[in-house]
Amino acid sequence: MTRISIVAPNLNEERFLPCFLNSLANQTFKDFEVVIVDGGSKDRSLSIIGSFRRKLRMHVVIDRTRNIGYIRNIGASASCGDIIVQTSSDTFFEPQLLEKVDSFYTRYPMLVSLAARTFPMGTSPIIHIAYQGFDFMRFLFTVSPFPLHKYRPSGNFMCCRKAEFEKLGGYPLVTINEDGLFGQKLDALFEKRHKSMIFSLELYVGHHVKRAEAKGGIKTILFYAYIFSNMFPILKPLLAHIERRSAETFVSRTDLN
Repeated sequence: MTRISIVAPNLNEERFLPCFLNSLANQTFKDFEVVIVDGGSKDRSLSIIGSFRRKLRMHVVIDRTRNIGYIRNIGASASCGDIIVQTSSDTFFEPQLLEKVDSFYTRYPMLVSLAARTFPMGTSPIIHIAYQGFDFMRFLFTVSPFPLHKYRPSGNFMCCRKAEFEKLGGYPLVTINEDGLFGQKLDALFEKRHKSMIFSLELYVGHHVKRAEAKGGIKTILFYAYIFSNMFPILKPLLAHIERRSAETFVSRTDLN
C-alpha cells in the first residue's frame, strides 16, 4: 500500500502546475502518489501533467463538478495511500515536507490529522501578515484543551488518515469553507475518541495567492472574514452573508482552488 496520496484539484493552472509538480518530484520521501482532479481545463494543464508522468506516480480524474468539497472527496476516493494530503495545484512543497509528514505519523500512532502553516507567494505584506496571524490563531486553538480546542486545517495543506477520512464521510459538499467545516468533524472525533490532531509550526507550504493579486489585499481579507466563524460559531449568523458573497466572488466557473 502506498504510504501517502497527494490530492489536488486543478482547473486551468498552467501557470502554477510546473512549480507544484516539480516540488513533488524533488521530495526526499518517495513512497507517494499524486491524484489530480481536473475540472475540464482548457489551457495546457493536462499536457503539463502528462510531462511529469515519468517523474511521479500520477492518477488524473476528470470531473467538471463545481463543488470543492465534492472534488476533494472524489480525489480521496481515487487514492490508495494510508495518509491523504489534501492540497491545491498552486502550492509549493519544500523538499523534506513529505518526509516530515511520514515522521509525524510514525511517531504518533494516535495521530489522525496534521495541519501546517501557509506562506503566501508573490503577494503584498498585508496578505502575508494576515495569513501568519490566522495560522497562529489556528495553532493556539489546536493546542488548547477541550472545550476551547478547535482544529481548523486549511485546503492548502491537510493530512488525514484515509480510514478516518472515510469514516467521517469526507468533506461537506460545499463550494467554499469545506476545510473549516471538515475541521468541525475532526473536533467531534477529538472529543469522543481522544484522537490526536496536530497543527505544526515546523511544517509549511507555499501558496500562490492569485485571488489576492486579482482582488487586492484588503478586499480579499474582508471577503474571507467569515473564516472567523470557524473559530467562533456564535458569529456564524453574523458572517453568513459574507460567506455567501465570498462564494459568489471567489468560486467562479473558471476557478476551483
